Amino acid sequence: MRTAQPPVCLTHARPAAEQCPHLAGRPTVFLVQSAPLYGVIGTPYQYRGGGLQALPATDQPLPYGPPGLRWYLASQMVRRLRAYTVLTLDDLPRP
Repeated sequence: MRTAQPPVCLTHARPAAEQCPHLAGRPTVFLVQSAPLYGVIGTPYQYRGGGLQALPATDQPLPYGPPGLRWYLASQMVRRLRAYTVLTLDDLPRP
């Protein structure tokens, strides 16, 4: 699974859920053991007619490594979640 959402530590998971309207209700929590960097989401560019031209952006992440990455203006960093457990806030251990 890949995500562009920033990680939250155990100490701040509950306050974040209480204060963020996007986490209202019963948010799903992923307790992650490994989250290596994967790539970026952003806007691709091309050189054309003596200048740079933005291409249509996509929500699909571009992995690190391909040569086309140098023509991207990244807006979000993406991580690959590995070795995780799906929980609720009530299931989280207290810090």
